[in-house]
Amino acid sequence: MLNQRIEAARPIAEKINEVEKSLNLAILQIGELMSGIASARLAPGTKFSLSAGVEASDRLIEAAAATAQSYREIVAAHQHLVEDKDEAGLRTVNWGPVGCPENGELQTHDSTAHLQAVSNS
Repeated sequence: MLNQRIEAARPIAEKINEVEKSLNLAILQIGELMSGIASARLAPGTKFSLSAGVEASDRLIEAAAATAQSYREIVAAHQHLVEDKDEAGLRTVNWGPVGCPENGELQTHDSTAHLQAVSNS
């Protein structure tokens, strides 16, 4: 019965970590895009107006804020899944340097292992 619970929970654990990673990547890429717009305005010889890309940057700021809020919500969902995992008597599983959240915050570890099982004690 424990093995069935573990196998049922595994895809959820893998997917929540993928979602967290993709939102972090989205925030990073939005920042790089905003930096690229400002760099293009400042590049010698481009003759862009001082306001070129400002409206787009405003939208990107809103997108970054919304993505950050989405990330906070995913971390909160992750915390609820951790509580459900504990109630089901399942162990904690960490992928690389990021583990399950405690008190709504993701935990970082110095481990370089890609998949690491941590028993609940």
